[in-house]
Amino acid sequence: MTPHRLHFLWITTFVLTLSLSLCAADGDAEWRKVKDAIEGLRDPQPPPQSREDALVMLKTGLVEFDATYAAALKAAPSNPARWEAALFESLVGNAREMAGVPPPAKKAISLDDILAAEDANPAIKAQASILNVMTTAEAVDVSDDTAPAWIARAEKHLKDYPTEQGNPIVERRLKEIKTAVEFVSKPLDWKFTAMDGREVDLAKLRGKVVLIDFWATWCTLCVAELPHVLKVYQELHPQGFEVVGVSLDSDKAEAEAFLKARGVEWPQYFDGKGWENEISSKYGIEALPVMWLVNKKGMVVNTNAMQNMEAKVAKLLAE
Repeated sequence: MTPHRLHFLWITTFVLTLSLSLCAADGDAEWRKVKDAIEGLRDPQPPPQSREDALVMLKTGLVEFDATYAAALKAAPSNPARWEAALFESLVGNAREMAGVPPPAKKAISLDDILAAEDANPAIKAQASILNVMTTAEAVDVSDDTAPAWIARAEKHLKDYPTEQGNPIVERRLKEIKTAVEFVSKPLDWKFTAMDGREVDLAKLRGKVVLIDFWATWCTLCVAELPHVLKVYQELHPQGFEVVGVSLDSDKAEAEAFLKARGVEWPQYFDGKGWENEISSKYGIEALPVMWLVNKKGMVVNTNAMQNMEAKVAKLLAE
């Protein structure tokens, strides 16, 4: 059986590399235990042989990390290793949810604390900054002032840390949000003939809430998210929820077979050009999946609909 590395269970949009540095400082013995706990989570030995084994090891490792981190902070709260450990704590949110290990009631050290620290390593600050930028992107609503505030934060990160290896992800997200901000000034008006021959005119969907789903059959995360989209569609379609797909596939027959097998009923834009898809290229879509929400007035009001989709759609339907 193929070993399951724990990092396959951690769904993150970028990779942070951590190697807890320890010098001859007060409390190094305690902080070394934190380092060992982190390394045990990153590279478990022996490797788990199944997903179930991986989840058990993940849970055990997180509990150990929490205990050693708390003890080290108590024994030597000024040790320079604290910044890297704090960054790791902020990174493992998805893993905690997956393993059922709740976070501390309050973080001892926040990302903002790392960014303000005079003795934090510049590389650690850069990674804290990108993590801060990408996690706060989930809360951006292009219809209010969260968008310009986030844009300013992202641009500051790129200016302050121009060589950070994860910057291309920030740049893509920044481009998407800037494009979406432009949408709020006018309705999204698309007209096209769908893959199945239906005529699609978004102007005729005014009064409904529409999810625009940029996807492809070869996109693993797109396929993984499809059951959730189907569930929300089936529950809220009677209330006025519609979905329009934009397929970045190049094989029409394969895409049609995929959609039929999964019972997907909504129309699909398809031009067979893959990444050169005319709609996705026009709007700077460079990664999949991307999901937008269009309100009853035809305005794109959210470019990250995958997170908490059902609640977001319900809120728009109630407007």
